[in-house]
Amino acid sequence: MKTAILTFSLISILFLTNLTAGTIAENKSAKIDSIISQQHSEGQPGGVLAVISKGDIAEKRFFGIMNSENNIVIDENTLFDIASVAKQFTAFSILLLEKDEQIDLDSDIREYLSYLPDYGYEITIRNLIQHTSGIASTDWLRLLSGIPFDIKWTHQDEIDIIKKYSRLNFTPNTKHVYSNAGYSLLASIVEEVSGMSFPHFLSKKVFKPLEMKTAVVYDSPKNEQLNSATGYKIVNEKAEVVSSSEDFSYGSGNIHASINDMISWGNNFFSPKVGDKNIINRMLSKYNVLENGDSISYTYGLYVREYKGVKMVSHSGGIPGFRSQFMIFPEDELIVIVMLNNESINSSAIATSVAELYLADRIMEKEVAKRVETELNLSKTKSYTGNYTLPDGMEFEFVLEKDTFWLLLPGDHKFQLFAESDTEFFLKDFDARVTFLDDSDGDVNEMIWHQGGNDYHATRSVDRVPLTLEETAMFAGDYYQKDLKTDYKVVFENDKLSLHPPETFEKYFGASFIDLNHVNGDRFATDRFGMVEFTRNNKNEINGFILMNIGRLQNVEFIKR
Repeated sequence: MKTAILTFSLISILFLTNLTAGTIAENKSAKIDSIISQQHSEGQPGGVLAVISKGDIAEKRFFGIMNSENNIVIDENTLFDIASVAKQFTAFSILLLEKDEQIDLDSDIREYLSYLPDYGYEITIRNLIQHTSGIASTDWLRLLSGIPFDIKWTHQDEIDIIKKYSRLNFTPNTKHVYSNAGYSLLASIVEEVSGMSFPHFLSKKVFKPLEMKTAVVYDSPKNEQLNSATGYKIVNEKAEVVSSSEDFSYGSGNIHASINDMISWGNNFFSPKVGDKNIINRMLSKYNVLENGDSISYTYGLYVREYKGVKMVSHSGGIPGFRSQFMIFPEDELIVIVMLNNESINSSAIATSVAELYLADRIMEKEVAKRVETELNLSKTKSYTGNYTLPDGMEFEFVLEKDTFWLLLPGDHKFQLFAESDTEFFLKDFDARVTFLDDSDGDVNEMIWHQGGNDYHATRSVDRVPLTLEETAMFAGDYYQKDLKTDYKVVFENDKLSLHPPETFEKYFGASFIDLNHVNGDRFATDRFGMVEFTRNNKNEINGFILMNIGRLQNVEFIKR
């Protein structure tokens, strides 16, 4: 009798355990449905989602239309352009060559690509991999040149524009600035060393061994397949085609893959069939620093970060019409993959929300610091007034009007600052803070701007001297970028100065012109181009301007015609 009771209890426990596990899975599934439905409307272009947990496929979802013209729905065989997620395949190829002792990551890239210009510094393969080379990114070179993304563009075109523009953004290994050009050059190095085309190398060494049966490097129109998704964006609730099938460059992107292909690739991180555990560990771990000692979060085509207390290794992808996310949580043996043919859907929001379902017991939400306003110390605050210049040339002006402290930005933007202490202030209009620093003599000549998790040091500068209309008009004229062979106009009209870039800026950013807001001296601020500084000759005549920093492209020089 006791045996029967024990057996019944054991069966009950097993039944309840399975019931609980099934309920948890159903709850996750329902929550994933909700996450997707918040971003995607029925009948519109959508995408695919997969979750690999401890080697098992925990979720595989398809939603939406791959081609609205023929109303073809997305399924597990639909191919997506994974955009910059492809960079990890390029870096992996380099590591395979290194493993076979065919390549040295610390050798000069001109040993392999002798046609490159002399940049004045040695640039290594490692610099290309980590985006520390200083070589300007080709996407921005194309935009500045007026070359749209929907015309035919080959890998040779990509290499030619790199060769054309020989000015570095910075001295190698002094900064980390993302550059598509670096990964295009890595693909060419793979070709030079292996004796194979890059698409063939990937197919032979990676895709076939991992049974990525439909993955392909899209280097030719012949690779267009019936199950390739078309890219869209949503305009007035309607799907509008924005993808291009004319880009055949590779290395930095342009791998087309299905969700099954990417699952096979993901599984290789935890059970390597290609490469080995040493290569995988290197891809998943930070390993290098800049010359100033700052660590680099970029490894081999992947970023290593902490997400709410959990180690996350990931990369996103985005081109017109497509968005993708590839996220690995190595300590939890969890991978989340999202691929979309709808650029209006937030791929990161979907991927992180799904990951949180599986990491619920590990996620640590950071408490948002509550700002407590204190009374303004007027005498102390008065010592902070004046102008401060940030590293990118932008100036902040601080003024005290009666008992109110203000931040003034170019373009007549004005924001009130509230005291948190005698030296620290915060804004209520957006999430930012400022700290003023006393030097050894008690003078205030430096401040730190805190925003977006970063600290920007600024030093006191001379007070702003406004320009007269006559002085402002002198900056107008025709300007030329000699490497890119591109003309820009600076126009003075209705008492305002504006910069007129090529039509690519109107096409992709909706900006036919860009206002120039005077900062100080010959420096102007813009909403699109960062800071613009005009240059003068020895006769004090305006003879050009420099786009100081537009992200992936810095210190671009133009001459006045």
